Amino acid sequence: MMLIGKTLGKYRITEHLGSGGMSEVYKAYQPGLDRYVAIKVLHSFLAQEEDFLTRFKREAKFAAMLRHPNIVQVYDFDHDEEDDVYYMVMEFIDGPSLKVRLLKMAEEGQELPLEEAIRIVAAIANGLDYAHQHGTVHRDVKPANIMFNPDEQPILTDFGIAKMVDVVGLTASGAMIGTPAYMAPEQGMGQAGDERSDIYSLGIVLHQLATGRLPFDADTPLGVALKHISAPLAPPTTINPNLPPGIEAVIMRALTKDPDKRYQTAKDFSTELKQAAAGQAVEPPPLESTLPQVAGGVRPQDQAKYWEMATLPSAPAIRPPASPKKRKRRWIPVLIAVLALIVVGVAALFATGGAGRLLASIISQAATPTPTIVGTPTVTPDTIATQHAIAGAVLATRDAQATLEATLNATATPTPTPTPTATPDLTATAAAGCVFDIKVVSDPAVWPRVLIPGQQFVKRWEIENTGTCAWPETVQLVFVSGDELEIIEEPEVEPLAPEETTEIEITLRAPAGYDAYSSVWQLQDDEGNPIGEELEIACRVGPTPTPRPTATVTPTPTPEFTPTPVRPLEMSVPILTSCWADPDKGLWGGSVGWSAWGGPSSEYHY
Repeated sequence: MMLIGKTLGKYRITEHLGSGGMSEVYKAYQPGLDRYVAIKVLHSFLAQEEDFLTRFKREAKFAAMLRHPNIVQVYDFDHDEEDDVYYMVMEFIDGPSLKVRLLKMAEEGQELPLEEAIRIVAAIANGLDYAHQHGTVHRDVKPANIMFNPDEQPILTDFGIAKMVDVVGLTASGAMIGTPAYMAPEQGMGQAGDERSDIYSLGIVLHQLATGRLPFDADTPLGVALKHISAPLAPPTTINPNLPPGIEAVIMRALTKDPDKRYQTAKDFSTELKQAAAGQAVEPPPLESTLPQVAGGVRPQDQAKYWEMATLPSAPAIRPPASPKKRKRRWIPVLIAVLALIVVGVAALFATGGAGRLLASIISQAATPTPTIVGTPTVTPDTIATQHAIAGAVLATRDAQATLEATLNATATPTPTPTPTATPDLTATAAAGCVFDIKVVSDPAVWPRVLIPGQQFVKRWEIENTGTCAWPETVQLVFVSGDELEIIEEPEVEPLAPEETTEIEITLRAPAGYDAYSSVWQLQDDEGNPIGEELEIACRVGPTPTPRPTATVTPTPTPEFTPTPVRPLEMSVPILTSCWADPDKGLWGGSVGWSAWGGPSSEYHY
């Protein structure tokens, strides 16, 4: 659906900028502030996913609170009822992406100067460090998401988009979420990734800018993902012999497969990159010859085996005693067919977003010892023939995958479905003729806005009984879906008479991983019958804030010390993050967030 010439809320669409797996991107004019903005209009299939919309709104709200010169500014998120579209409004950057710039330079036979590459990567690392400190992980750092404004300042776009789309698992084209060429090994194995995954992806960008090539290449996206997981990284100087050793060391450390051996913060990455650019000595990269650790346990003594298991294995044939050759050969075509189907299945899984989970499963199963046949296995000539046949099956994967897709897309013949018997719930009726329902009078956001891992926090709601009867004594607050959080103190829910209000309070513990979490709860009786609407607990977990050093002012005869402003004090437009209203009582309330920067501090924000 093209929207050029139409108006979405306060924004008049003027130009179509591009398409993506998640949205159509438009340029629009906002008359009230006399400025142009970029608008991402969600594809209709995503707008139909309730879980996606919930996460999208939450991620957009968090992204709107980020204020940094190297991060795109998010302004608004809204729904247009006339065209029934959801859209996100953000800063319009009147410049090309790094991907477009690299393609143009390649067409003209030019190379990006190393000094410019370092400037771009260091600036993006600074933006990532700021976002990570505020509990936000990008998860899809790549040249297409790095743009330049008219001042040539690099700006990182699409924060949190990969995590949002991961709720439904597919893009419009059915491809796996994320970009395999820039994906960290742990992401390729199905893990969500953290700030160190962003550092790996930015290291890939630096490698590409410094050498003119990506470190890993393959015929298929799955092949690229496997190489990120298992293939050793060739020193960048084998591609660009003129690359300074310090820059090579920085790239090698950023691209270490084990996240614990990479730079732990984007600030460390940026600092060491600038030191290497200045000719200063940097710490040599760690020696690494193993796969990254995965959940489920990989024993150190077994790690050497996983390099082989992450690629397509060819098991040695075991020669059974006194077994006729004819019988063995009849099994070879069967084995080839099975392996070909496995290859096709892997490709199909990758196309439906399951490749990461598959790779994690392969490596996890590899860690489990399997029974072996007593005796020394002997490789036979049939094994070599089988390996060649497997290679042929791999080359035929594309044709087989097309057949598989046609099969998967075939419409199944509908069968009669028995009509389910409706089960009455407490919200509508009760055996005694009561109607049980609630109204959320107040739903304040969790504070602090960014929790540290393991931190205890309290979530409160003010609830009114809008039903016709008092609540049963067995009413309790129960977890129903989403992210399950550890309960520190169970909430006490007292029987409430009609039109009375009460405050429900629950004490929880923040999860250990940096991420945005959404946990859905509901009031229920002891038989599991729901009372009223669901209640959401939304929180974000990030790193421990670094304490600000206190400046020491040397006493002078001057009676008052007036600091010289580093830059004028500025403040962002306040953003309404949550609100509630009670028309019957004439009450309303809400939470507002904003940022400020400049003034006497050398910090950018406070």
